[in-house]
Order: sequence, then C-alpha cells, then structure tokens
Amino acid sequence: MPLWNIYHSPGVFESPENRKTLAADITKLYTTIVGLPAFYVVVRFICTPNDTTFIGGEIRDEKPFVSLVVEHVAVHKNDGGENAAQIFSDRINEALAPHIAEKGYDWEITISDTARDYWRINGMVPPAWKSEAEKRWVELNRPVEWEGK
Repeated sequence: MPLWNIYHSPGVFESPENRKTLAADITKLYTTIVGLPAFYVVVRFICTPNDTTFIGGEIRDEKPFVSLVVEHVAVHKNDGGENAAQIFSDRINEALAPHIAEKGYDWEITISDTARDYWRINGMVPPAWKSEAEKRWVELNRPVEWEGK
C-alpha cells in the first residue's frame, strides 16, 4: 500500500475534480511503473488552516503550502534495484508538477518504507510483489482469497 496523506492550505485541492485528478496521477505511478493493484493506492486530502501550520516557527500564509507524507508498504526502495529511489522520486516530481509546483505552491514530500509484517487488507496478508496471486489482485482490482494468506 502506498498511503498518501496530503496536508494542504485552504483553497488548494478544494474541488473534487482537482482531488480526483491528482489521486489518479498518483495511482498511475504505482500501477504503471511498479505494477501494483490500483486499490493499494490510498490518497487522503487533509486541509490544514493557515494558523495550524508553522514553518520555521512561524505562520506563513502568503503562499499555499502542501506537505505530502507517504508510506510505502507493498514495495520498498531496495526492491527496485540501484537508483530506484532517485528514479521514482523524479517520476513523482513529474506527476506532482502540474498540481503543485507549476501553481507556485511551496511544498515538501517525505516517503517512508514501512515493514510489511503487520500489513493486512480485509484481514489477509497481501501476496508478495509480482507474485501470481498479486497479479490476480491487479487483474480484479480487489483483494481475493489466496493460498498464502
């Protein structure tokens, strides 16, 4: 599961269309590059009032600010080989650009690799990356019973 928590200033990502488009672009990263099932990708938009975000100990409300906090559980940077983290980070920046950077927002992103040990979907241990069982999940775009659960 990639879990994206997108904390943003008021006025940013306010319309359902804007949120849907960004969520679709994020999901596409994982389905096309990594090969994960689309339903693994969870994107949450969390509006934070200007007086609740402090940068350098101060409220900065002259420009919108977006903080993206991402957890990778299904696949980790070391699973993708040498330079995978840099390559994927570049692709993330490309996907985010029209939604954030090109609008002139200040922003930051952090991605954590979280252990799979406690990860469950509908009570099931998800199949290994690129396994036949996971390919079935990709095909159906939903979790289904499998032998290794």
